[in-house]
Amino acid sequence: MSESQWQPTWHGLHDLLGPKWTFHILRVLSEDPHGFNAIRDSLDGLTAPILSQRLKELRCHGLVERTVEATTPPTTTYSLTPTGTEIATQLRELESLVEIHEQPTRDCSAETTDCRSEALADGCVTAANQC
Repeated sequence: MSESQWQPTWHGLHDLLGPKWTFHILRVLSEDPHGFNAIRDSLDGLTAPILSQRLKELRCHGLVERTVEATTPPTTTYSLTPTGTEIATQLRELESLVEIHEQPTRDCSAETTDCRSEALADGCVTAANQC
């Protein structure tokens, strides 16, 4: 990939994975297929309307598939497609590169005032071995 071609690819990655809760949903589904309520219940703070929207987006992008069984009531299960599995596997490998420090050894708050921190009420997220 030439220097001028990487930007559209990274914009595409952001469009695909950038919406809030997308990483979380992929992580949950990387373990096993789940029903809608099971996904929602496993992620604190995720609302049903947002989950519904994210699942539709992930299905549209070809990362998640939806299976409906003809039971009473119908049983709906969400699972990763082969592409979704490949992406989730790569994302899970990144987990080892991030550390969360509940009591940071340096004052991260002063350095990261512009960083998004809604996931952590107190603490610091850094690249591994950087705090």
